[in-house]
Amino acid sequence: MLKGEIFEDVRKYWVLKTIIEDKDRSFQTIDSYNDKLEEYYNYDSLVPNSKQISSDDFVILIDKEKILGFATIGHINISPSTKTIRRCPKCQGTTIDTRKTKRPKYRCNKGHEFEVPIEEVRNVDKYTAFFSSFTANNNEDHTLKLLRSFYMNGYNQNMSMQRLNPAVIDLFIHIKAKLLNSYPTLEKEEGYIKDTDEPYINNNKDERDSVLRAIKLRRGQQDFRNKLLKRYNNTCIVTGCKIIDILEAAHINPYRGINDNHPENGLLLRADIHTLFDLNLIAINPYTLTLTISDNLLDTEYKIFENQKIIIGEKAPSEDALLFRWNVFNKEL
Repeated sequence: MLKGEIFEDVRKYWVLKTIIEDKDRSFQTIDSYNDKLEEYYNYDSLVPNSKQISSDDFVILIDKEKILGFATIGHINISPSTKTIRRCPKCQGTTIDTRKTKRPKYRCNKGHEFEVPIEEVRNVDKYTAFFSSFTANNNEDHTLKLLRSFYMNGYNQNMSMQRLNPAVIDLFIHIKAKLLNSYPTLEKEEGYIKDTDEPYINNNKDERDSVLRAIKLRRGQQDFRNKLLKRYNNTCIVTGCKIIDILEAAHINPYRGINDNHPENGLLLRADIHTLFDLNLIAINPYTLTLTISDNLLDTEYKIFENQKIIIGEKAPSEDALLFRWNVFNKEL
């Protein structure tokens, strides 16, 4: 990039709706995605716009009531999965509320009441968009009405992933300042290559800083990771791998603040096992400390870990944290 040359902001801007299960009963129309607000967002190939989101895109995370935070997508993992869709037996609609006291148990948004929804299992690609940065919405207006005029294809309350006009960032001044200092297509970034007909020339310059930063982010907070390396003797508790460069700090209970960086809430995992654990494709039985893998992995090289005992020595992870994840895993079966 020539000095003084500035390229346009080519990333896409999105609003992503996440579901907080204890507040939103309509999540029961489909399997829950189990997002980690500060770390990643899950979706699948049946969700409109699922194939349009890319690394470096900027997202505004919301629930049904308010703006929760802002994030930049670092990388996206893809894995085969299944999805259970629950429909109203009368109109086939998927917007269904579960009623706590009234009967019949379910009611769709068109007023139909019924005791048992129709269930359909579909094969899908499951996507996990990991964030390279996240900022909670602590200092800004939380109302969703702020975003209404920026929906590029018009606001649709039933869509969970919608494209926004880049001008939306002007609403959030402190977030915009961070983006101007970090986005790879801006003047000071070395990693952006403008389309050109010029031949490739090897300049022997090492430009891997951004890659190393991404790896460091994925490994987890440094202090948390260091404690887990010591706790588990620099060894992946699943595979026995001792290559420190690819061992990562995994939270058992989702990270919600500094208290969740307690070593008993952590596992030391090889990078691929960490991803499978985060996607709830591998779980640890809290009572036997043995592994259970999802049916989706039974025909893969990971089937060898079924019923294998984890490698922990004398310091076991928190049973309460493992039980929480175990219940999440079994809910998705």
